[in-house]
Amino acid sequence: MAAEDEREVVRVRVKKCEGAQPVEFRSFAVDPQITSLDVLHHILIRAFELKGKCHFGMSYLRRDHGSGENGGEEVYLSLLSDWDLDTAFANAATPCLLLKMDVKPAEDSPVLEGWDIISPKDVIGSDLLPGERRGLVAAALPFTQSLLSQVGRTLSRVQQALSWSYGEEVKPFKPPLTDSEFHSFLNGQGQLCRPEELRLRIYHGGVEPSLRKVVWRYLLNVYPDGLTGQERMDYMKRKSREYERLKREWPSRVPASDLEFIRSNVVKDVLRTDRTHVYYAGSEDSPHLTALADLLTTYAITHPQVSYCQGMSDIASPILAVMDNEAHAYICFCGIMKRLEGNFAPDGHLMSLKFQHLRILLQHSDPEFYAYLESCGADGLLFCYRWLLLELKREFAFEHALRMLEVSWSSLPPDPPETEVELVGPPLEVGGFRPGESGLEGGKAEGQQRTRHMLRPSREGPSAGPRG
Repeated sequence: MAAEDEREVVRVRVKKCEGAQPVEFRSFAVDPQITSLDVLHHILIRAFELKGKCHFGMSYLRRDHGSGENGGEEVYLSLLSDWDLDTAFANAATPCLLLKMDVKPAEDSPVLEGWDIISPKDVIGSDLLPGERRGLVAAALPFTQSLLSQVGRTLSRVQQALSWSYGEEVKPFKPPLTDSEFHSFLNGQGQLCRPEELRLRIYHGGVEPSLRKVVWRYLLNVYPDGLTGQERMDYMKRKSREYERLKREWPSRVPASDLEFIRSNVVKDVLRTDRTHVYYAGSEDSPHLTALADLLTTYAITHPQVSYCQGMSDIASPILAVMDNEAHAYICFCGIMKRLEGNFAPDGHLMSLKFQHLRILLQHSDPEFYAYLESCGADGLLFCYRWLLLELKREFAFEHALRMLEVSWSSLPPDPPETEVELVGPPLEVGGFRPGESGLEGGKAEGQQRTRHMLRPSREGPSAGPRG
């Protein structure tokens, strides 16, 4: 099971059945660690070019390798929840995951969102995959080696622009920001007086590792404008006490069953996040893994409109490793999630906008490569999903990712909070639904309060259909 959990790519083959129409097939690859049932649903809509109203069920082929007359039975099991999808990835994805779509008549089907659907159809560099996975990815993706090489060259250009490459090292414009240089951006009272210039300096060279826990709080918009050195210390102490209070309030904020469900989803992802790095190495109950799980659980409970989604652990992990303080890491995580929470929204509007911007940028910067992608039908840039969702964090070694992230963050204009960074988000409206969210049959009020990724499947009636 451990080997399956570490799998980065799963090949998927889908058979679409729609009444008397001819059966259609599609093949692609996904990253199981960030592919939820909603994302898979969107991938299928995009892959089969479904338009307008649509309602379909999904199931996967489970091979029961028994001792029967035919050597085992093949059974299609319904995909009704993220739990079902995790089981399919773990137990039915070798050599590939076989799915079946049963498309229903359009009448009474919910209207699907009309934005450009995204999917985590990752294209991984061959040096990151064992030999057998290379063949798996090549078989699953329709453009195979020529596209891989083109993408590899483009990614190499990005890395060189950020001062790294797999070949000859490219030196940054300037050395990393030092403590003495950082203090030159502060006045006599310790107030930051040139925030734009500070960000430009970081953009050109990054930050010395020992200084990151101080500087990242500015990059992540934790401090209000104008705080002196002593006021910043008092501010962080007060916000840390607020965080500890929020942790103690877990049982009073959500029912015990919800807390257990949220916690299990968070821990499952935490246990496979950056475990090869020394900070998160060791036993599964190590203090650092526990701290990462606690801050993500606190965020999910106190931000019910966002809750927890796969991928958030990758965003929080480097912040915790740098801060080396759970409360400070949570405060910084709330700062960055103010900007990134839209990445995890079920309507997908922010991710759709990012894909649109990426297409425009690629057309301008490398029209020849963009024309090639168009000729392959890959101009939707779906293979960039993970890059955009996690801001390229997974595409670099951990220490290089820290430098890449701070350089990327420094390219954004300062956006400090007016008074202080909020550690609690707005509540869900009672009886209301988020866009793209399906209700549970039977009218369970508590089920209506859960976000799409924390929504437990109903076993009391027929499925309401895939969530769009």
